[in-house]
Amino acid sequence: MQSDDDLIQSIKQGRQHYFEILITRYKTPILNFIYKMIYDYDEAQNLSQEVFITVYKTLARYRMEGNFQAYIFTIAKNLTLNYIKKSQRMVNLSSLFGKNAADRYFQHQDTQFSHLEKESKEQQLIIALKELKENHRIALILKAYLGFTYKRISEITGWSIPKIETLISRAKSQLKNKIFLQENINQNVKKVR
Repeated sequence: MQSDDDLIQSIKQGRQHYFEILITRYKTPILNFIYKMIYDYDEAQNLSQEVFITVYKTLARYRMEGNFQAYIFTIAKNLTLNYIKKSQRMVNLSSLFGKNAADRYFQHQDTQFSHLEKESKEQQLIIALKELKENHRIALILKAYLGFTYKRISEITGWSIPKIETLISRAKSQLKNKIFLQENINQNVKKVR
């Protein structure tokens, strides 16, 4: 298997078809990272494509240092943060509750309770993740979901390793608190029923 730098060297020499190998290699991790940041699959796909277009356009500036993974994830991080800032999607009720949120929450009381009972832990996690600060979310997603080392996260973000460790620790603590609080609310709803 060719290294990223070998593929890039071939691309720079005019063999554009090697870029498809890079896309195949990185499309799933990039899409997963972006999706975990914004929880909108269609937009994540659009941003993923934008990442690869940006990489292709800026490939001439890439230095061959065996650091392509950090390079592409830095671009993904920056484009995703720009998207979040531009669209103000940190807490978007339509994506949290679906298109018929108003209908669901103004239904008969028994239906409301049934719906609350069916909420999964994954949905609680998504909501809790969306409420984290962007830096906490980036660090946690890169470490927990993508399995990057602290060194690689540092290369992508430009943060020191102690800062990354602190961000991840705080993110985990906040997630636990938010999920614990949500579980207590759900238990209290069951008791009232």
